[in-house]
Amino acid sequence: MIFFNLVMLMFPPLEALMVHKYIRHGEMAAKRQIVFGIFYFLAVNAFVLAISYVRGIKGLHFTGMTMSYRFKYIGAGAVLGLVLPFPVCLMTEDKITIGGLKRYGRRFAGDLKKYFAYAVRAARADLRAEVANAYLDWLWWLIEPICTMLIYTLIFGVVFRVSEQYFPIFIFIGITVWEFFSRNVASSVNIVRMNKGIVTKIYMPKYILLLSRMFVNGFKMFVSFVVVAIMMVLFKVPVTMNILFLLPVLIVLFMFTFGVGTIMMHYGVYVSDLSYITGIVLNMLMYFTGIFYSISGGIPEPFGSTLEKYNPVAFLISTVRNILLYKTAPSWGHLGLWAFISMILIALGVFTVYSNENSYVKVI
Repeated sequence: MIFFNLVMLMFPPLEALMVHKYIRHGEMAAKRQIVFGIFYFLAVNAFVLAISYVRGIKGLHFTGMTMSYRFKYIGAGAVLGLVLPFPVCLMTEDKITIGGLKRYGRRFAGDLKKYFAYAVRAARADLRAEVANAYLDWLWWLIEPICTMLIYTLIFGVVFRVSEQYFPIFIFIGITVWEFFSRNVASSVNIVRMNKGIVTKIYMPKYILLLSRMFVNGFKMFVSFVVVAIMMVLFKVPVTMNILFLLPVLIVLFMFTFGVGTIMMHYGVYVSDLSYITGIVLNMLMYFTGIFYSISGGIPEPFGSTLEKYNPVAFLISTVRNILLYKTAPSWGHLGLWAFISMILIALGVFTVYSNENSYVKVI
């Protein structure tokens, strides 16, 4: 329990300090890091304790504290640790100003408008190139996920006797959402190096390369959802108006993936081994994401429900399943939380790319 107590109190402040250093590109003296570390420790824990007090939990009593409360404390602190450094940097760092943030925001919006057509054309070219020499052409975009779904259905539905309603569709939805996230994150690490010919000859914001790749995988995800719709008809799954909620969930998925991808793309330029590390982490994360089982039902409480809410991909997979299979509306509070966090990740990633993209050519 001592370990959990230390994680509760120390992880969110350390996260806040790391984000602060990230915004400052690591340009912080040791003494300044200590000062801000102490500040974040006091501020983050005081804020979370204040939230607990408002909700009826007075004081920090480790004896008798439930695991559910510990996880909620860490989750609330982690969110605050991601958000708090932004206003703190605006107030304490000379190089970080509101005007500068507005300038980057306008530049990002202008670049998206300017290079969006290129990203779409590049995605179309990549899609055509993928199946140019394949006998089955675009059918491979269906065959691969369907075969994976059949394997998982056989192993977990027959061998391990997983009792989940509409289990083949349940599996297929998990594979579809997970493949979109994992493929984009994995490809983002090497995307600048793989497009060396473009990067060294013409200028474009480097995240446009990632956006183009996301359009490719997004089209494949769309094709997979067409298969999901056909399977829902075959399995006679009732359809309600809740299906309209699928769009905002997929938008949050796209935003979160883009935010993570832009950050990974930057570090992938400088760390050539990052692709191997990313592959290992994604393989580990896959088993905690509930692709072939229900996290809330398969993992004992309070770990199951907490992991399903605070693992973003697991939450989005579960939400898509609830909308399509179980006629349940999303948890708008948690969806809004992950949309907000996604915007922060996008801001961090785009800011980092703009600040460092001139050095990418020299590195690669």
